[in-house]
Amino acid sequence: MPRLDSSIRGLNEEPRDDFEGLSSSQMRQLLYFFLGPGSLVKVRDDLDAATLAELPLPRFATDLLNDLAKGEIKLTAKGNLPGKLVKDYYATGRLPDYAIERGITKLTGEDDYLPMQTVKHLLLQLRWIKKRQNRLSITAKGKKALRLPPADFFREMFVAHFTGFNLGWWDMYPDTSMLQHFAPYLTFLLLVLGETKRPITDYSSRLRRAFPMLNEDYPGTLLDRATETRLFERYLAYYGFVEVTRERYNPPQPATVVVTDRFRRVFHLDRDARPAPPSEEEQYERQLKTALFDAEMGSQTMISDDLPLEMLEAFQQQIRELEQQHSGAPTVRIGDLIGDIKLVPPREITGLSMARREISRLTEALRAQRILVQEAEAAELDDINFYEYLYNMLLNHEIVPPPPGTKRMVPFHEVFLANFDPLEALTESFLLALFDLDHTFPADLLAREMRLDNRVVPRQRALEHLRKWRKEYTSITPLAFEVVTDGPHVEPPSDRQAIKFYLVAYEVVRRAGGAPETFEGPGVMEFLLEDDEWRITGAEFPGFAF
Repeated sequence: MPRLDSSIRGLNEEPRDDFEGLSSSQMRQLLYFFLGPGSLVKVRDDLDAATLAELPLPRFATDLLNDLAKGEIKLTAKGNLPGKLVKDYYATGRLPDYAIERGITKLTGEDDYLPMQTVKHLLLQLRWIKKRQNRLSITAKGKKALRLPPADFFREMFVAHFTGFNLGWWDMYPDTSMLQHFAPYLTFLLLVLGETKRPITDYSSRLRRAFPMLNEDYPGTLLDRATETRLFERYLAYYGFVEVTRERYNPPQPATVVVTDRFRRVFHLDRDARPAPPSEEEQYERQLKTALFDAEMGSQTMISDDLPLEMLEAFQQQIRELEQQHSGAPTVRIGDLIGDIKLVPPREITGLSMARREISRLTEALRAQRILVQEAEAAELDDINFYEYLYNMLLNHEIVPPPPGTKRMVPFHEVFLANFDPLEALTESFLLALFDLDHTFPADLLAREMRLDNRVVPRQRALEHLRKWRKEYTSITPLAFEVVTDGPHVEPPSDRQAIKFYLVAYEVVRRAGGAPETFEGPGVMEFLLEDDEWRITGAEFPGFAF
């Protein structure tokens, strides 16, 4: 098949307009082997320790590793970093947080500061640190990481951040890693276009053009907003690589972005990048994997000689998953798969030793069914909380049973997100946005038609009511929020509508003057599923209603 192979190779090398002039081969190397020999985007070899120390997230990482090199750090009962440590790191001013700086969020510990959660998770993921008996310590691999050349340290951390960390953690956008998979291409675009301030929509539109499959999960302006939050604000900005600004006009203008000097001192564009040729051993392994896959699937696979093993394995796994989906295989509750095993309920666990014993019994029963779970430290839980997670959440999680001869890994985030309540998150986001007088209220939280004074009105009318309410105050400080899980049950009119009850407390200072006032009590939020997104149609709580 030499002529066919050469024709395909020629097509793969042709520049494509939708890839901003990159060829399919260049895009493949960029996405799957980011910062490697064949990647157009590379880290500068002369990256020095001083430049690395200027990057906020890597600096937090090296500081934490150095602190752990001096001795273990005892975590809180919840398994978080000590509050004082988090406050000390925040006080460096390397990575200010909008809500903390304006008093919307009070910094008490790790839960209030996402960058520190990110650092801890990344270091655990890289196995540079470990958690045992609710104490954090550095590993031998972590000590070696501290001795790595700055370019290698950065490369490992930066790539692990978008390949192994869920950038969509708590951002309420679609729960899919597809968008962050294209972060390397965004880095390429920034190297080419980033020195000029541009609307973020310019970059999201280029992502959509290159990867139209994004339209399925991120229709309309959803991709613009997800790109801003997920890739710019909570990834690239954490490294000090971009400056994101938003002009306050009415209506508000799109956010703009420009790369910083740090970005230019870390990355460079290598237009002559070429992947290293596969070794004889890799070619043999590729042929063996292809033969075994064809025998398994009853197929005949034609592949290029230079197809990387990682891509071949990913392709074969996608085919298997597609076949499984098409077969309509039923899902089964994990607890039903392990049979009648008597486990101690979490409320009866009296200490760590009992928790570890039950974890061992349960994970052994799962392994017998070829089901693997993350260890407690990977899930960032102490042993007691980890057992509670296994007992209450994992055993009730449904999966397609692993086929004979295979194993099924059930990641913590898969189970956790299956139990994630988007309506609770949307309710909290609405309240925080409503109380934040420094920023324009995001209109896309509201449905196109709203309830106001028992009438149905357009979204714009509801926004006018909301703005009028906000103008009554010079400050609004949120004090407490809690969803009511045991409150009244109200059946919504359809499965595209929902209702959420909650408790809220907040303090206001009126523009007319006077002492601060506190409002507290129950509230209700009404929702409508509109364009595959939940949006708010009505809200009522002490001091506010529409």
